[in-house]
Amino acid sequence: MDKLHENIKSVRIRQGYSQEQIAEKMGIDRSTYNKFESGKTRLFTPNMMRFKSAVGMSEEEILLGDHPKGYLREGGLEDRIEELSLKIDMLFDQVEDMSSAIRKILKNLPKGK
Repeated sequence: MDKLHENIKSVRIRQGYSQEQIAEKMGIDRSTYNKFESGKTRLFTPNMMRFKSAVGMSEEEILLGDHPKGYLREGGLEDRIEELSLKIDMLFDQVEDMSSAIRKILKNLPKGK
C-alpha cells in the first residue's frame, strides 16, 4: 500500500466511517472502495472527486495526509520533493491505464471500408 492509499484509509477512519458507509456516500460498492484503499486499484479523478466530496476535504489534503497546509507546512525540501514524486508516479500510472484502455478501444473498432 502506498502513501495515497494509506491516506485514504486514514481519512476514512479519522472521520469514523466504515468502508461500507464511505462507499455508499461515494455511490460505489464496498468491494470497489476496498480496492482503492488497499492499493489494488488507483483512485482515478471521478472517484477522487466523489471521495473528497464524501469526506469534505480537498484533494491536496488527502494526497498530503496529515499536512493540511500542504507545501507551506514545516519540513525540508526533501519531503516536498518526495511528495511531488508520489503525485507524479500516481499521474503516470493513471496515464498508463488510460493509454492502455484507449489502445484496447482502438483495437476493437471496426476496420474502415
